[in-house]
Amino acid sequence: MTVKVKSITAIGTRGSVKGKLFVAKTDSQGRYVLNKKASSPVKGNKTNRAINKVYVSSLCEAADLLATENYLINLISPEGSRALREFKKVKIERV
Repeated sequence: MTVKVKSITAIGTRGSVKGKLFVAKTDSQGRYVLNKKASSPVKGNKTNRAINKVYVSSLCEAADLLATENYLINLISPEGSRALREFKKVKIERV
């Protein structure tokens, strides 16, 4: 039996989103969005640039990429705020 991922969530930690639930949701094309971690010693963090976006069709694929520690997942709050979270900062619920 294959274990499937039911949800990937995190709780906001600062400012106006502190304590709010952030959830992995699909984009307008039905895909989950992750960002490949990327940094440059000269130009700083490049993770949130479009070139580093990775799209997957399932939460299982997203969880597998997160587990490599090379990706962050885009999570959304009920108000529409976005957060990027790494594997150790998210809760992955499996069924």
